[in-house]
Amino acid sequence: MRNTKLIGLAGGGALLALAGVTIPAQAQMIVPPARIDVYSNMPQVSPGDDPANWSARKNVVESNRYERLTHTNPAFRAARIRKECGPITEPDLYQQCVATFY
Repeated sequence: MRNTKLIGLAGGGALLALAGVTIPAQAQMIVPPARIDVYSNMPQVSPGDDPANWSARKNVVESNRYERLTHTNPAFRAARIRKECGPITEPDLYQQCVATFY
């Protein structure tokens, strides 16, 4: 019985000694994300928005091409409907949006 108390006291003392020891921090490698998404409330500008590059004729040609694609290419039309009407959650407004493509 006496030996058990000594072992218990020795074990308890060892635990107290370990409690005061700090473990050094290990360096962690920080890996940057593969893609960074930037969100901004600023207007998004494309090269065609620059007044120096803008042409009324080019605008009409591109508008006609867009209209032709939406009326003749079902895959293009479906992609545009998803992009332009997809965020609309109100059923009536969504149907009105979709109707503009036909």
